[in-house]
Amino acid sequence: MVMLEWWQQPVNFSTVPVMLTLKQPLPWPSKLHLKREIAELEAKGLSDEADQSERALLAEAKRAYFDLALAERDLAVNARVRTLLENLVQISDAQYRVGTTVQADLLGAQMELLETDNQGFELERDRREAIARLNGLLDRPAAAPLGPTATAPAMVILPLRAELLARSLANRPAVQRAQSMLSIAEARLDLTQREDYPELSVWGAFMLNFGGVDAFTAGLSTTLPIFSGVRKRALTQASNIDREAALLALDALRRQTDVEVETAVLQLEAAAQHVKLHAEKLIPLADLTLQSAEAAYQSGKVPFITVLEAARAVRTHHLDHIKYLVEYERRLADLEEITGEDLLTEAH
Repeated sequence: MVMLEWWQQPVNFSTVPVMLTLKQPLPWPSKLHLKREIAELEAKGLSDEADQSERALLAEAKRAYFDLALAERDLAVNARVRTLLENLVQISDAQYRVGTTVQADLLGAQMELLETDNQGFELERDRREAIARLNGLLDRPAAAPLGPTATAPAMVILPLRAELLARSLANRPAVQRAQSMLSIAEARLDLTQREDYPELSVWGAFMLNFGGVDAFTAGLSTTLPIFSGVRKRALTQASNIDREAALLALDALRRQTDVEVETAVLQLEAAAQHVKLHAEKLIPLADLTLQSAEAAYQSGKVPFITVLEAARAVRTHHLDHIKYLVEYERRLADLEEITGEDLLTEAH
């Protein structure tokens, strides 16, 4: 502190004393160290919060991207099924004209085609909503065009669950933030234990005395903490409560992380099983069934409803396959947000 004072001026102005004073507090070394430690931990906690926000935005962008990919692939499947149904309508119309089928078959094919068109409207809406979400995250106009989505990446080989949990606890900003809060609470508790340490200050001053004799002064001051016992006890009690709360919060977050890792892994494994089942068995079987039903219907061996059901099965299994592929990618994004790492490793 610097002070410039017009000091103890005689009423007769026989002299004009002007004093310049420099004063410096001398904090107790251990208290100063703890205050610095608390400030550094608070700064780290804010940095962890920023990291958590960044990870959340990245995960949300991935989810929006995968929703867009789902909508685009669903639209492609829907277009393929629509082509099949258009062919069935033409076949039904030709057979109805020559009297080999009934009008109900033709109307049924047309109804199924209209249902496919109706579903296409909803899929197009989902695509545009995903584009709007991505554009919002990119700080662009909601309807701004985006390029086509890339081919979905292959499924990955995940580390062991215990390793995933260890990475999450080590890297997750929320856990690091909770650890910082616990360290802050412990440092503040240590600081309260030093509440009764004296506070020292030193100062020096020089007086320029116009019309008189110049002078200087120096001094040392200290607080008298003999009356601070009540304050120290209150602060200690409050600091203990804060420390216990921070410890409980950290334990709760660790348990929550354990549950989230387990849930994400289970969801990933289930989605991978669905993807494999659809790709290797259900879709090939549905395509083969539709081909067989079309041939049998044209030869009059099966009713038209059999062909429609086979076409519905093709659409359902293809859409479900895409849905589970995107579900896998969304759950992978969740797990990457928890662990704070990219988990795309060696593909299956």
